[in-house]
Amino acid sequence: MVDREAAGKARERLVDWLRHERDSRVSGGLYHVTQIRFAFNSNHMEGSTLTPEQTAQLYDTGTLLADAGEPIRADDVVEAMNHFRAFDWMLDHVDDAVDECLVCTLHAMLKRGTRQEGDARYRVGAYKMLPNVIGAGLSDTPTVAPAEVSAAMEHVFALYARLEDDPFAIARAHWMFETTHPFSDGNGRVGRLVMFKELLRIDAMPLIVRDEDRALYVRGLSQFPSQPGYLIDTLLYERDYYRMLVDQFASGLIRCTYNDHWDRAQVKACASSGGIANPFVRKKG
Repeated sequence: MVDREAAGKARERLVDWLRHERDSRVSGGLYHVTQIRFAFNSNHMEGSTLTPEQTAQLYDTGTLLADAGEPIRADDVVEAMNHFRAFDWMLDHVDDAVDECLVCTLHAMLKRGTRQEGDARYRVGAYKMLPNVIGAGLSDTPTVAPAEVSAAMEHVFALYARLEDDPFAIARAHWMFETTHPFSDGNGRVGRLVMFKELLRIDAMPLIVRDEDRALYVRGLSQFPSQPGYLIDTLLYERDYYRMLVDQFASGLIRCTYNDHWDRAQVKACASSGGIANPFVRKKG
């Protein structure tokens, strides 16, 4: 916990609390826990072999001791360290608009020093030049073609610019980013950092999508146009988890909204009428 005279004072923005703990090098507080759990879960969902304990060891010491006979991929270590740095950069740019420069900077930071950085096909820090899908092997959800990514991302940026603490709006903006899939790799990690950033910007409770909920999350993304409730409820569930962390480490000290109400009938009607779509995604066939 942070030693400060908080009683009786106005609650502060969550982003300011996190920055203060970072700059004061607070160990074991909300910022410390957020860094480790966010990096572990977001990377592990994308195939990292690091354990929660190894991720914590990397963050705390910058070193890693592997179990006997256990191989560790160099990129897993690099990407964990990169996520720590990208999260810090994001905290310092919370109030910046989400635009091409911001998302490409996050992508470059997450992929810096990896094998992909030296492979021109991956275009680290720039939009993709080859087509891709979401959840390869799990859902194979189609995404926006490379030639249309720039136009699709302008739509994503507009959704985030007018974001409010509304469960449907939050899920829709994130889904639009992920179905656009602007990068050759790392889209999930960039998208989740952007979502965390934007919730901090509007002083709403952010979230960490946990690896244990990956199947629910991927299902939510793949079925959002027809069954938006899956993704909406999954993201609310993850916001509940992060709210628990905030209450544990900074109870009553943070100014942060959390709206868990959404009009299911209205959203269902919107989905039934075909009103939930990424207009830049071309259907197969």
